[in-house]
Amino acid sequence: MNSGRRIAEGGALLALYSILLFITIHVPLMGIITLFFLPTPFILFAIKQKLSWSLGYLFIASLLSLLIGTLLSVPFTLLMGVTGIAIGYCLKKDKSMVTAFISAVLVFLGGTILIYAGSVLITNVNYIEIALSMIKESAENPIGLMGSLGQAQTEEIKTRMYDAIDMFYTLIPSLFVLMSVLMVLVIFLAAHPILKRFSEKTIKWPHFRDLRLPKSLLWYYLITMLLALFANTDKNGFVYMAITNLFFILQFFILAQGYSLIFYMAHVKSWAKAIPVIILVVTVLLPFPIITTVIRFLGIIDLGFPFRESFRKKG
Repeated sequence: MNSGRRIAEGGALLALYSILLFITIHVPLMGIITLFFLPTPFILFAIKQKLSWSLGYLFIASLLSLLIGTLLSVPFTLLMGVTGIAIGYCLKKDKSMVTAFISAVLVFLGGTILIYAGSVLITNVNYIEIALSMIKESAENPIGLMGSLGQAQTEEIKTRMYDAIDMFYTLIPSLFVLMSVLMVLVIFLAAHPILKRFSEKTIKWPHFRDLRLPKSLLWYYLITMLLALFANTDKNGFVYMAITNLFFILQFFILAQGYSLIFYMAHVKSWAKAIPVIILVVTVLLPFPIITTVIRFLGIIDLGFPFRESFRKKG
């Protein structure tokens, strides 16, 4: 491809990105949708061009974001752009979907952490701590109202409330990871129909029912669970935070494996396609502990035993 055509395609994709960014910033409701399409121009460009050209494209897009938005638009463009370039580069090199997805998640997670850390250093304000402090203060009013109405205002209620807020603070690293996973997942879903139409490299999704996480994950889960139960650690210490976050992330993956097994059983038994989807949606929207525990138990069985093979023979 000659330089003139590269520049023409780059200009068209820059115009597309500018339109998407303008809508994202200035049109609140529609901007929520266009947000997930922002990496798509970078994916399309990175698939066809060299990495050096893609980085140059990102630099120009960052300059344009200053004209469309504000100075805050630059790190946002860098985050979406680098994520899109990572996806496009993996697709160009015919990497597996797992590699492309993990690479994009790591890039998005790293970019998010850098942006947040940079904002804290520049403004000297920890926005997460301020938000949690405001939640604690706002929660005092209902408790005081309960006392004024004659209901028992006990220290137990305060303790539970503060413990829940402290646990949320402890799990912030895990929440950053999960947010990155979900964001990249939606970015892939948004880019899929466009790539299918305008690119030879497409996103080939494996069936969710075929998800098979490494069996070693089960051992990590059991060891972490034992550490969480028996390790005597300070709740404000690094060890406690590390164990709690690791256990939370591992529980998420075990739960995903359990849902995958449900989809697999539905496929083998020829259930209606809507049934496993309804199970997933209902249990996510209404996360009753008993149901979540059962699905997690299915995930443990799926990882530790050849359940699918025996189930397929019976089916």
